[in-house]
Formats: sequence, C-alpha cells, structure tokens
Amino acid sequence: MSTVDAFTPEMTAAYARKMVERESRGNGDQLNALERVGRRCGMTARSLRRLINGETKDPGVSVFSRVRSAYLDFCARQIAELQHEIEVEKARIGGDDTFADLAAEAEVLAAKVERARKGTQA
Repeated sequence: MSTVDAFTPEMTAAYARKMVERESRGNGDQLNALERVGRRCGMTARSLRRLINGETKDPGVSVFSRVRSAYLDFCARQIAELQHEIEVEKARIGGDDTFADLAAEAEVLAAKVERARKGTQA
C-alpha cells in the first residue's frame, strides 16, 4: 500500500498541525508559524489554518503530498539539529559511549526519514 493510498484529510491536518505547533515560538506567534509552514507547504496561511481546523473537507492528494513532503523535510531538519547537538556534546565530553550510541540511533532515524522522503518523490 503506497502512502498516497493511505491518504486521509485527517492525516493531512495532523501533519500540518504538528508542524505549526513545533514551529510556533510561543504566545502570539501562531499566525507567523502558519505563514512559515504555509510557505513550506505551498499554501497560504489561511488555507493551512482552514485545513488544520477541518474546514477543508477534501484537501486532495496533491495537498496531502505537499504537506507530507514539508513534514518529512521538517523532521529531517529536526534530526539534523539533534545530530549537531550530539556532536557538540561528544566533542565536549570526550569518549563517552552514550553519545556514540545516540549518534548511531539518530543516524538510523535520519535514514528512515530519507527513505520516506524518497518514497514521496516516487
């Protein structure tokens, strides 16, 4: 079963909602977060808000694909930030195996997201 076959309007809204929640920098920033996420998804902030609130009943597969692609890109950026933090700590602490294990796990996670991204483009 392909990702597009699993598409639902609720899944599309959930991806968008998660991105806006994580993009928001605190109280009063939700509109700006909607703008930033909307640009990544190729949508206006208003369209994205309507999608999240369930006002868009059938967003269509093309909207789902754009939102999912933006979500996977967002996940990849978060993993890259985590990997950077792990590398900083490894350099600071030295030969602690804990950070080597975390780095390996982050790499596995990055590979999974990359496979999902390639599946989106196929």
